[in-house]
Amino acid sequence: MNKTVQINNIPRGVRLVGDIGGTNARFAFVEEGSKDLNRIENFPCASFLHFIDAILHYIKRNDIKNINCACFAVAGPVGQDWIDLPNNHWAFSCGEIEAQLGIRVSIINDFSAQALCISALDEAELRWLGSARPLLAATVKAVLGPGTGLGVSAIMPSGDIVPSEGGHVSFAPQSPHEIELLKQLWTRYERVSVERLLSGMGLANLYWANCRLAGLERELDAPGVTAGAREGDEYCRLAVADFYAILGSVAGDLALTMGATGGVYISGGIVPAMLDLLDENIFRARFNDKGRFKRVCEDAPLAIILVAYPGLLGCVAAL
Repeated sequence: MNKTVQINNIPRGVRLVGDIGGTNARFAFVEEGSKDLNRIENFPCASFLHFIDAILHYIKRNDIKNINCACFAVAGPVGQDWIDLPNNHWAFSCGEIEAQLGIRVSIINDFSAQALCISALDEAELRWLGSARPLLAATVKAVLGPGTGLGVSAIMPSGDIVPSEGGHVSFAPQSPHEIELLKQLWTRYERVSVERLLSGMGLANLYWANCRLAGLERELDAPGVTAGAREGDEYCRLAVADFYAILGSVAGDLALTMGATGGVYISGGIVPAMLDLLDENIFRARFNDKGRFKRVCEDAPLAIILVAYPGLLGCVAAL
């Protein structure tokens, strides 16, 4: 368990926040009038049959009393009362969660939370790629994040969030090599979305496809691919290089799609964990490579979010 803040007496009137991904559920609370996260904990979703079980476990474990309200960011569509998370086994009614906890509960998309946290980040929590920086506060900012899946969102100058399932758009290869990767992936999937390449399973898919192109049948999970790339394995390094190149192209597509002149921000758990394997020049070149709109992307800021819990910070902002 990751417990970063210890306090002896939990104050009256706290707000509960949670960031629920495909693999992990992160919880914390904030004191009334504060934005500081207390008692951050990370639980495997697989350890709990139901979402409410994980919430109650966190509350009981930390002996939290007098919760005023809660906000949970979840990795899936949130427009209706019934929430069915595509990358884990949890499904629940928002109304029932609210009734069981006896407080007001807000459910937002996990990448809406990521977008909301951007304004709270400082320079030390961002790694800029290239020289472009945001010039005006009143511009669109987009967020793209590979993790268990691929999250996409944007925040408008008004502060309104554009919810999105943009991780499920179709993969568009940009080279003969990527066309061959797509052909291999078509033997595994009827339809190949960008999430099939830009996620934990995406790294594994890229390794498998590169091995198949070499006449080999091999499988590795995402941590194995990353470890292999650091050790110099040829096919692991190819998979990581393909991952970053494709991510750069998709981030550039997002900049054009959303008119994100305020920047595209890369979040999620995968990229910060393998920054040592990033070729910044290739990544930025793929972001910029948009034909007649190359200048637009060259002028768009591009950054990697380094802060540990952007989803939880976004929930605090939502509250």
